[in-house]
Amino acid sequence: KLWPDLDATGIIVDVEFDGVKGGTMDMAWAEVSLATSPEHETLLDALYDIFYGRSAASSAREPASSFNDEKKEECAPRRVGPWVPHLSLCYDNPEGLGPNMTRSSVEKLMREKCPTLKSVLEDDTSDGGVKFTRSVSGISLWRTAGTMAEWKCLDRFEFPLG
Repeated sequence: KLWPDLDATGIIVDVEFDGVKGGTMDMAWAEVSLATSPEHETLLDALYDIFYGRSAASSAREPASSFNDEKKEECAPRRVGPWVPHLSLCYDNPEGLGPNMTRSSVEKLMREKCPTLKSVLEDDTSDGGVKFTRSVSGISLWRTAGTMAEWKCLDRFEFPLG
């Protein structure tokens, strides 16, 4: 198995604005949130290293005081973790959140149209909050600069079955 299974824990319907509370873009979205794990974080660190061509994860863990100004400029942006994996349901411009994309409308859609996903809405927490487990079938790399209409899938890797 190339990637660990991920456990669904709930849904998020939210909005973010660039520069506000750490936001990096203007968007509204709905997602099924999945729990991370040490194995998942280790794999993300390895991918980060590949994209930045060095051990970015280990450098990110060094105290900032150990870097001089020259060394700081050579380093990749710090990978902020843990990263919460998710199953994206929809994106919109932040202005579209209002009456069109509310938590109740997303819950209604899931109950009516998504029988596999609707279990994430159940209140039963006897299993520690896990609603269902998702097997990861592949990963993709996206360029998210610009507006959502300008986002582009740069590459996709499908994991072999079995």
